[in-house]
Amino acid sequence: MAALREDYFAFLARQFPTLCLHDEFIFFPRLEAAWEHWFKVAQLETAVLAAAAGRVLELLDRLEKFIPQASDPEAAADAVLLRQSLRSVHRQLGPGGPWEWDPFLYLKVAALAWAPVLARPPHLDWRHQEKLAELLAQVARLFTWGQRQVRALTRPGQLLSTAAFADARRFWEEVVPAFLTANFPASAAFKSGLKDVSRTLQRFQESLAARPESAPFARGEAGLAEILTHSWGWARDLKQAADLLKEEIDESRAALARVAGQIKPPLSWQAALKTIKAPATPVDLLSLYRREVEKLGEFWQQGGVLPPFKGRVVVAPTPIYLQTLRSSASYAAPWGPPESSPGFFYISPDTNDLDHHLRHHRFLSAHETVPGHHFLDTTRLILTSPVRRQYESPLFYEGWACYAETLLLSEGYLFDSHDHLVGWQRRLWRALRGQVDLELQRGRWGLEEGLRRLGEAGYPETAGRVQLLHLALNPGYQLCYTIGLKEMLRLKARFAPSLGLARFHEIVLSGGQLPFDLVEERLGGGPGA
Repeated sequence: MAALREDYFAFLARQFPTLCLHDEFIFFPRLEAAWEHWFKVAQLETAVLAAAAGRVLELLDRLEKFIPQASDPEAAADAVLLRQSLRSVHRQLGPGGPWEWDPFLYLKVAALAWAPVLARPPHLDWRHQEKLAELLAQVARLFTWGQRQVRALTRPGQLLSTAAFADARRFWEEVVPAFLTANFPASAAFKSGLKDVSRTLQRFQESLAARPESAPFARGEAGLAEILTHSWGWARDLKQAADLLKEEIDESRAALARVAGQIKPPLSWQAALKTIKAPATPVDLLSLYRREVEKLGEFWQQGGVLPPFKGRVVVAPTPIYLQTLRSSASYAAPWGPPESSPGFFYISPDTNDLDHHLRHHRFLSAHETVPGHHFLDTTRLILTSPVRRQYESPLFYEGWACYAETLLLSEGYLFDSHDHLVGWQRRLWRALRGQVDLELQRGRWGLEEGLRRLGEAGYPETAGRVQLLHLALNPGYQLCYTIGLKEMLRLKARFAPSLGLARFHEIVLSGGQLPFDLVEERLGGGPGA
């Protein structure tokens, strides 16, 4: 299986490096070898994609013939993750994949192909002018492929496309030229390439204006179940997903009412939230988050319930190439070994929603850094298994980060009633978003009903509509937060009382981002424990 794994990872790293370097492409593994090809844009042309899909099917067929020895449960677990990854990648590259209906795929790949250049990491030869000129030429070809290959738009894609292309034009006609002028002031080598990028981007947008709105965004019961089961390894069905979401919604609402009554009866929980006092002096958001991340690191290093962790977090403004892709607070994993490469907690400080940050910054910091995403990523990056070191499952990834938020309250980092109120509000938000995701993709709700349901979570209509459209284009992802959390809490309730919390966390994390049934086996002393 080692040879198969190396063939697969080397093939993806060489053919689709951008997709294997960045968190935005959730169906692709994060591959160390992709850094060798950072200056190449992913080849999203029809013939290349068809050949790549065929290659992935060949690898999957080879894997299906692999029979792990009963004495080697770790190899069996690696095979499970490789199978999930191969199936996911084939769904993306094969017929009906997003390259046929999602124009934002091409815009994201183009911008993120330039992320290593704009970030200027010291270990890359980003000043190599021939590589940069070729990178521009590849972006122009990418937009030409998008013009030819995106045959129809979904309704959410159509509604989002105008703003997305406006952002792309600013990036390619202002940000990148300014960067090149500043770093290569005496060079005229990039002018032709920039003109080609601008021209092909314009043609891409014009071609979409003539496309019919005929591509369905809903995956249907079978399509959504396939994502959850084949890609992310969840062993239950959609009815059980719906039941978990309803359970979480009911539990969250009951807890919110209870905590609000403790704060100031008979206030509603929405009114009780407004009693949280704002700081008397102006707040610098970057400083606020930096202080919180430092406090979290100190608390959990000394707490004794988590394994020791290495690596540091840099709190920084969201870089220009991520501003249209990320929320106002987000995380990016280290670009190398955690001992030498930091993770980044990105903040968009020019936000109009200051109240949200003031109420939620402790939970946001924990979710994105420690003990959430940064802690999980730095733990993953030191695993010995090459498969598990480079494989991420959104179900485990988001489930762990949501579980990390509950640890703030259960382990005494936060203890005020208002903190409990915010914690339960966040759980309700995610469960409601998950419910919208589920019912949109099953075809039971339309966009307007989805918007109404998000309104129940407290989203203003404008923000809720944008959230809804992005949600509709990423089927299943919003389910990962609540389903992953519920699975983590279920395993904790079953095993932590006998194992102790520290040992429970050690076993959960040491296996990598496995399906929860395999995590349960490990916790029970079964294979791989």
